[in-house]
Amino acid sequence: MNILSRKLSSREKTLLVILVLIILAALYYLFIFQPVTDRINRSKENAASLEIQLATLDAKVAQIQRMQKSVEEYAQNGHIISIMPSYSAGKQELVFLNSTLAASEDYYVGFTSITREGNQIRREFSLKFTVDHYSEAENILNILEHSDLRCLISDLTVKPVEQKETFENGKVEASCVATFYETMFGGVADAELPEDSAKEQQQEVVGTYEYEPGSLGN
Repeated sequence: MNILSRKLSSREKTLLVILVLIILAALYYLFIFQPVTDRINRSKENAASLEIQLATLDAKVAQIQRMQKSVEEYAQNGHIISIMPSYSAGKQELVFLNSTLAASEDYYVGFTSITREGNQIRREFSLKFTVDHYSEAENILNILEHSDLRCLISDLTVKPVEQKETFENGKVEASCVATFYETMFGGVADAELPEDSAKEQQQEVVGTYEYEPGSLGN
């Protein structure tokens, strides 16, 4: 007897229908329900991530607005605003120094060290120049101190070139140590950039921490 031509019983028909429904349900789950559910879950995760990013951006915008307001109030009070250019601004600083010192009779600029602490870069240099009058030296120092580039002057010495001369009627020589300040925000690290001293200090603190056995559980 050919099994394909045999008439199915009611029980077999019922089992066949159940089998077809199971197969259809499995296909629906694998190809429709699960992919749609995965996309919905990913959409929810992306939405949560975007909300976090939006909150972070809102906080940054609020901080920038507060800083801008402080800068405007600072400028309205007659203070001069300087900026910290992004690392590395060495060429820009050299152009500024050469332009400022062009009025002197002769000058020397020697960069001595670059240090980094977090996002702040300090570019220290020594400076010496000679001018015909004390007022000219004072003018150059004022330009350096009040420039758009943030520059801090220290260890300043101004003296007559000749012992018999005075500040009022003779050449003067000025020498100082100064520091340009830069920031890593928007900057690109290179081989000249030193290690972050803030991280080194943090590693030293962690490495030298001492405790007695059992003290952490007290």
